[in-house]
Amino acid sequence: MTHALALRRARWRHPEGGAAAVAGGAWVLALAPVVAGGPLASAHAAFHRSEPLLAAGIGWIVMATAMMVPSTLPVTRYLAATGLWARRQRTIALFLASYLAVWLAFGVVALAAMALLGVGTELVPGLLLIAAAWELTRWKWRWVRSCRLVSPLPPSGAQADAACCRTGLRYGCRCVAACWPLMLAMAQGRDWAGHVPGGQLRVVGSGRADADHYRV
Repeated sequence: MTHALALRRARWRHPEGGAAAVAGGAWVLALAPVVAGGPLASAHAAFHRSEPLLAAGIGWIVMATAMMVPSTLPVTRYLAATGLWARRQRTIALFLASYLAVWLAFGVVALAAMALLGVGTELVPGLLLIAAAWELTRWKWRWVRSCRLVSPLPPSGAQADAACCRTGLRYGCRCVAACWPLMLAMAQGRDWAGHVPGGQLRVVGSGRADADHYRV
């Protein structure tokens, strides 16, 4: 009984736990071929050779989920905590689905452009330099600050669902505007795990700022 009560309290205090689990699962999927090696790494490489476009698309979705969902945890907690208990997980699911749809669209455009132009990983160093320079501009941080402009949602019904989706799309567009150079480099570099440290620094820094703003 004590464990059940503790779990209920944890769910009450941290409704974003499900989103964190999704991000953690994406990290496991992304790093498994690198960490496990052996047959899993060979199968991973063979899939990329036989189905390059499909593999790139799946890899992009997994990478975007792993790297970008953690930065949304403060706002998902805010939206869930300011809504009805019965809608908490629905609110988070609709918000994240809309948010990731924006990154999926960005990935489709980026991967299609690279395929049409016939460019490869040789552009990654230059893109990472652009991403580093972008981090120092006022425009980048203006977009980061705009991500904090999230309004409370309607309490229930179709209006609440539509507002969740609109908020996710709006938040995703602002996040793309803030992070596009780094994520373009991730799309360009097929072995994106090698560039994780820089991306993680960005996620931790912006997430901490958002956490201070969305404290509930």
